[in-house]
Amino acid sequence: MVKRALIIANGEPPKKSLLQTLARESDFIVCADGGANTALKFGIIPHAIVGDMDSIHAETLSKFRTVPQYADTDQESTDLEKVVTWTIREQYDHITVAAGLGKRMDHTVGNLGVMAKFYPDAVIRFVDDLGELSYVGSKTEFEAEIGSTVSLIPLNRCEGITTAGLKYPLTNERLELGFRDGTSNEVISNPVLIVVKKGHLLLFRLHTGPH
Repeated sequence: MVKRALIIANGEPPKKSLLQTLARESDFIVCADGGANTALKFGIIPHAIVGDMDSIHAETLSKFRTVPQYADTDQESTDLEKVVTWTIREQYDHITVAAGLGKRMDHTVGNLGVMAKFYPDAVIRFVDDLGELSYVGSKTEFEAEIGSTVSLIPLNRCEGITTAGLKYPLTNERLELGFRDGTSNEVISNPVLIVVKKGHLLLFRLHTGPH
């Protein structure tokens, strides 16, 4: 059975309505350290708070004093890595990360690697007001609105990429960060299929309609 967790990180949060929707769709809500400040601001009560606790406000700690808190001071991992590791140990295998992007650029870039690092132990997606990012693995298949925008973003050299259902198809081709990417493609039929034989490939899907 799929167990869905929402991680609220300490980056730029999405709008309140989107974050509250993500919370309702999740079985478990955990905050990564300062992400608890966002949860409090948006009226969301988490089930746990995990991290080194150096970004959480005193007021937040007081308001969430009954919420289990798990301090992890390991300096070899980021707050997001800490909370993803903890969430996987709790047997949640589908993880949505909100507020995982924005603010410090080094944190944003570092956080993107989390999707590859923890695959296939967990399927992780990042969601913000504009869209969502996920890790392709070796194969991804999904339904999407006709005409909607998708992008393929290589984290390194990706080879053997084949797609179906996109306006600009790829057939056993290569994408590489800094040389060739697959931004702003368009869905023309369902299901959309993406296969990659080698490398770490991210999929971005632009939101359609109100969020």
